[in-house]
This record gives sequence, C-alpha cells and structure tokens, in this order.
Amino acid sequence: MAYKRQIFFFLILFFVQQSLQAQVLMSLIFGDKLNNENNLFGLHIDYSSNNISNFEPSNALNSFNLGLSFTHRWENRIEMNLGMLAKYGRGAKGLTAYELEDNSLNSIFSGTEVERKIKYLSLPVTIRYRSQKWLFVEAGPQISYRLKSAYDYFEADTPDGKLELEVDVRDQIKKMDFSAIFGAGTYFGKDKVNAIGIRYHAGLTDILKDIEGKQHYSQWALYANLPIGRGKAGL
Repeated sequence: MAYKRQIFFFLILFFVQQSLQAQVLMSLIFGDKLNNENNLFGLHIDYSSNNISNFEPSNALNSFNLGLSFTHRWENRIEMNLGMLAKYGRGAKGLTAYELEDNSLNSIFSGTEVERKIKYLSLPVTIRYRSQKWLFVEAGPQISYRLKSAYDYFEADTPDGKLELEVDVRDQIKKMDFSAIFGAGTYFGKDKVNAIGIRYHAGLTDILKDIEGKQHYSQWALYANLPIGRGKAGL
C-alpha cells in the first residue's frame, strides 16, 4: 500500500506543477486582465472517487479531472463558481466479468474483474456563501455530456503474460447526466483567491439504459481552483 500512496502524492505534485506552469504561460499572454477583485479565472484540478448505484458488485473508481474555473464575487459574500471540465472521468471497478461473444475470450476472462471508465465534458455551477474567515459552503447543479470514450477494461494473466481487452460500451450509457453538487472549502494564499475544497456529486439521471432499476453516479472529489495571473498562484 505504501507504493500506492507514493504514486498518489507524486501524481498530485505533477498536476499542481503542470497547473502552475500553465498559469505562468497564460499570464504572459493575458496578463492580469482575466482576474480582478470580483472575477477569478483559472484552472480546476481534482482527485475523485466514483461509484454507480445499484450496479453490484462494484467498487469505487479513482480519477484525476482537469478543466477551467470562473468565480464571480458579489459584495455580500455570495459567489458563483462556474467550471468547464474537459477531462472528467466516471465509472466503477471490481465489476464481475460478463459473457462476451467470443467463447475463447470467455474462457480467458471468466472469473476476472472489469473496470468501467467513462469520459465526459462537464459543466458544474455552484453558488457559494463565504464567511469572514474565508471558509465557504456551496451547492448547485452539474450537467455532463458523455464523450466517445466509454470502455470496459478486461484483464487476465496468462502463461504468456498479461492480456487486456477493451470493450466499447457507449451504446449502454446515456449521453446526458444531471447531478447535484454539495461542498465546502476555503480560500488561501496572500490574496485569498486560491481555493481548495471537497465536493459530493449526487447523480440524478438513470445512466444505464438496459439494466433494471435506476443506476446513478455518485462522486467524492478533493479539488483546487488556481486563478491565472501575476501573483495569483502564490501560497
């Protein structure tokens, strides 16, 4: 388990480093015009744990998500945060391998587990209330559009090595998903513009077409919003 934690922290540092480099590049192009006292435009990164309800057996699937974030502040401590997540993954792992059309593949993957990974373009919108100590709570809707990448990943060990199989499952998954977001976080840094927080995404859409009952997404996410502009990324 120790090596998994090391990989996790390495990936976190890698994404933060890449985000800061992107901020520097966009700052050179746009300067501080994208940001002022009331508007914060920058990068959104998060690490999430994903599940699908009533889809048993299954376990949580972890993913990194990346996109843009825009926050508008009003004078009464009310804020609006709008995101555009171009890299946004959902799904589940630990699924029981199901029967394939090829009998030889069935004999290889029988008894194994499957990971389902689905990519979306997502637009979360939340309203935040900020305290004097720069803590905030937030809530709002999220709409996600399924992209072409939606696969079940089979994996089996054979005498000749590891065998992997990708199965396209786009036809089984609805294109649109609607969710509700509930979260809390804090602003930090010299100018109190960098934000970190935790969000719970509660799915409202039955996302699987041909399975009885209703299967909804759920997601816990640790995230950071890092505005672009001179001095905005300073800790």
